[in-house]
Amino acid sequence: MIRDVRLRAASGDDTEGIAQVLQACGLTLAEASDVGRLYHVAEFERRIVGCAYGEQYGLTFAIHTVAVLSEFRGRWLGTYIVSALLMRARAGGCRNATVLTNEHPGFFARHGFTLTSIDCLVRETQLSLNLLRSFGARTHFMARQLN
Repeated sequence: MIRDVRLRAASGDDTEGIAQVLQACGLTLAEASDVGRLYHVAEFERRIVGCAYGEQYGLTFAIHTVAVLSEFRGRWLGTYIVSALLMRARAGGCRNATVLTNEHPGFFARHGFTLTSIDCLVRETQLSLNLLRSFGARTHFMARQLN
């Protein structure tokens, strides 16, 4: 079945499918107007079954969301989607990538992310320290270089 899954950059037509995946995973759609530019999707039989969302801050790319429908988990789709998103970030001129996660640090470690200080993320992404702290004490701040 994994051979039948297609990975691609999202388009504006994918907003509803992305919203359905995110809702099924207990998440919300960031900004519908940015879907084509910031999302990457996994599609199976013309149905979106997974997505990843990120945003560029200068030379740093921040992964915000990764979601895969439960019936498609355990088949490496999340890994493939994140790899495609990071390739896209690298092609867009990014040198570093960051992620904040409170549930799956091991998943991102497999992609080369390592724990880093919150100060590093503030400096690279220009996000406010207060905003980052609002994610909670269990949040892991991770980063990697995109070579």
